[in-house]
Amino acid sequence: MRAKHHQWLKELTGLPTAAGREGRVVAWVRAWAARRRVVVEADRFGNLFLRRRGPARRAAAPIFFTAHLDHPAFVVAEAHGTREVTADFRGHVLERFFVGSPVLLHGDGDRPARGRVVEYHRPKGPWLDGRVRVVFARNVAARPGDILTWDVGVPRIKAGRLLAPSCDDPAGVAAALAALDVLLGERGFRGDVRVLLTRAEETGFVGAIAACRDGTLPRSGRYITLETSKSFPESPIGGGPVIRVGDKTSIFDPDLTYRLSRIAEAVAAEDPAFLWQRKLMPGGTCEASVFQTYGFKAAACCVPLGNYHNMNDATGRPAAETISLADFDGLVRLLAAVGRNLDDTKRFPPLKVRLEGIFAQRHGLLDER
Repeated sequence: MRAKHHQWLKELTGLPTAAGREGRVVAWVRAWAARRRVVVEADRFGNLFLRRRGPARRAAAPIFFTAHLDHPAFVVAEAHGTREVTADFRGHVLERFFVGSPVLLHGDGDRPARGRVVEYHRPKGPWLDGRVRVVFARNVAARPGDILTWDVGVPRIKAGRLLAPSCDDPAGVAAALAALDVLLGERGFRGDVRVLLTRAEETGFVGAIAACRDGTLPRSGRYITLETSKSFPESPIGGGPVIRVGDKTSIFDPDLTYRLSRIAEAVAAEDPAFLWQRKLMPGGTCEASVFQTYGFKAAACCVPLGNYHNMNDATGRPAAETISLADFDGLVRLLAAVGRNLDDTKRFPPLKVRLEGIFAQRHGLLDER
């Protein structure tokens, strides 16, 4: 099964995608679902909801694995003749990575056209994260809305790592679908596990905010946000998937985070080779902060990411993002375990139940003076 999941991972992380221009990833997900017992629905903003096909039991509190469909990239604003375009960058990348860097234009053809960023202008409008001028060595047929990505090579696996143009967050999409695939393939599994894939995360969580405001999300749901998050020395690549206690902006639901950790402990107890981490991961903000802020119960998992947003700090040039395949496999395994066990309150009781048990056993200490 891992080989199949790795293939999905390579395919998804090689697709050009940008905030507002996620169509290639959406098409891949729809084709994936059409070959399985999975229904795909979209809200009026284009966020995708995936669930088991047929009369599956609808839980009072469904579990959602959530990820976002976009990655920082350029979108053509205007073509100037046949060898130059102006493009808007949607996402966060430091200014020093732009001028002189090679990019790829993804139009209608099978082969992208190579160009180079020759100017960068700081944003002047609320929709812009930066505007660039790109020139090409040969004629191109660029149109407004076309995507440009950094020219960092195709997805490939080397020494146990994936190197790809966009791990954040197509790799999260791959993990969500792989975990759902595992669960749906298990005889007797009847849990209500769904997938939510959001749009335009890289420009400020716009799709997730829209879904929260629109009333389409079940208020009783448990939302587990999946990311590839910037690695730090204390959260190394290869150290296993991470259960995040929070991000740069906020902390997440303590009960849900506690129960995810207990499930991870149980997996590790059964298999000492299973590695996992419990960390803050303050390199960025993820959608769990959005769900929490709008009153939903949310937690987050991730795999540590190298060259976050394609920024290689050592060289100062764009580079392929990188994750450990073992971390990805561990995340899929953890999510499948969560899908099976999160509703088993006897084996994995809520945090309050544990605290009440402690109080029942030891409250007599308070009678001492």
